[in-house]
Amino acid sequence: MIKHVVFDIGNVLADFHPIPYFRQKMADVDVSAVCACVFDEIWTRMDRGDFLCAEAMQIHLRKYPQYAKEISYIYEHWLEMMVPLEDTFAYMKECKERGFGVYLLSNIGMECHEYLAKRDAYFNLADGMVLSYQEHLVKPQREIFACLLGRYGLKGEECVFFDDSEANVATACAMGMRGIIFKDLKQAKREAALW
Repeated sequence: MIKHVVFDIGNVLADFHPIPYFRQKMADVDVSAVCACVFDEIWTRMDRGDFLCAEAMQIHLRKYPQYAKEISYIYEHWLEMMVPLEDTFAYMKECKERGFGVYLLSNIGMECHEYLAKRDAYFNLADGMVLSYQEHLVKPQREIFACLLGRYGLKGEECVFFDDSEANVATACAMGMRGIIFKDLKQAKREAALW
C-alpha cells in the first residue's frame, strides 16, 4: 500500500526546459548547441555540490569561448526559467491533506535550492527531502535513493516517485519504489491512482 509520495523538482514542481526558454531570449543563436555545452557533466557536478554556479560558469567559458556571451547570459538568467508548476504543488498539498507523507528527491545545486526555497512553498510542505548537492550524490545513483529511504525510515514498496527522467524512475523501481515518468500532472495522477 502506498503511504508516501516522492516528488522530483525540475519539470515536476518547477519548469526546466532550457532550449525553448532561451530560444525566446536569444535570437540568431544556435540555442540547442549552446545548451548542450552548458547542461553537461559540469552542470551535473554542480548539482552534486562539486561547484558553485560561478565556478561552473568559468569552466564553461574556458571550454567554449565561442559562446562566451550566450553562456554568461544563461548563467545570469537560468533560475528565472524555473516557473512553479502550481498544479503539481496543489496535488502535493492534497496528498498531504489525505494523509500521505510527501518528500522531495532532487538533483539541485545550492544556489538553485536557495532561490526556490525563498519562493516556493513545497520545501516547507515536505515531510523530508534529499537534495543532491547536500549529499554529493546525484540521481540515478542508487545511493541517493537509499539515503531518502534510510533517513526517513521509508519502505520502497510504500512509496510512489514522480520524476521526468526515465533513468531516475528505473533506479527508483529497482529500489522497490513505484516509479512514474512525469509528463504532465493529469497523466501522473492517472498512473498513480492514489485515490
